[in-house]
Amino acid sequence: MLDTLRTIFQSTIKALEILYVLEGIKPAARIMVNEDKKGQIANFLKENNLYYTISNFKIKKADNEKDYSDKGIKVPADSSEIGYYFFYISKSKEKTEEARLLEDKNEHKNLGILLGYPECCSEFFERNFPIESKKQNDYTLASLKNSDGFQFPFYTNIASRHFDVSLLSHFPCSFNCNDSIELAKKYLELIRKYDKKLADIIEGMSKGAVLYTETKGVFLLRYPELEHNRLFYKAVMASKNNELYELLKNAEFIEIINKNMIILDSFEIKNIGIMVFS
Repeated sequence: MLDTLRTIFQSTIKALEILYVLEGIKPAARIMVNEDKKGQIANFLKENNLYYTISNFKIKKADNEKDYSDKGIKVPADSSEIGYYFFYISKSKEKTEEARLLEDKNEHKNLGILLGYPECCSEFFERNFPIESKKQNDYTLASLKNSDGFQFPFYTNIASRHFDVSLLSHFPCSFNCNDSIELAKKYLELIRKYDKKLADIIEGMSKGAVLYTETKGVFLLRYPELEHNRLFYKAVMASKNNELYELLKNAEFIEIINKNMIILDSFEIKNIGIMVFS
């Protein structure tokens, strides 16, 4: 089942969203679909007895870079510009219609709750939307700001979604959010039921350190070991191949000053997020 879903949706995260809905542990899902795949996805959902409604608009990616981006611009559904539609998917036809309506009305909290996200996280998203939507539409640093310290349980590692790995499909209100942790545990148990190897991969990649920047990319530091304030690691995965990536590859360790500042190869790097998930 999971292999089929990953082939059709061309994304592990999207495939898992559909699996959660099929298994009834998620009331509805909202996924972005390239308009070229619109017909194929619609047919698959019908064949699997899932209802869907499509957004009244398309999303045009705000940049053409290959790395993961949450930033997009709304264009009319009949626009000639190539874009993505939102599919609202559920076992309940009413929920798909309600999700689309809530999106149209910008009721972010209620939409989040309908999609099965914790109320605290839905409130967090709505509260931060006016600021973050004007930037990268990525709430990772907002989640970090709302979290104590820089060490967190791997269940809430939403930053790893830049590498198509995440147990959550929402931004947690904090990386210690109990409701989000319990939700992630439930999802991981289901994944393990279908594909133990994939579950181990997701858990392994989620147990990493993340260096998050708003403009220079997101970096996943594999197999991290923390010794006092020095973070050692064995490999780096990067959303962008640039100077910072080269520094991280060649450094023996990074020195953590606080959750928003590190020293890397004698360079002081501020206004970033450093998170160690274990």
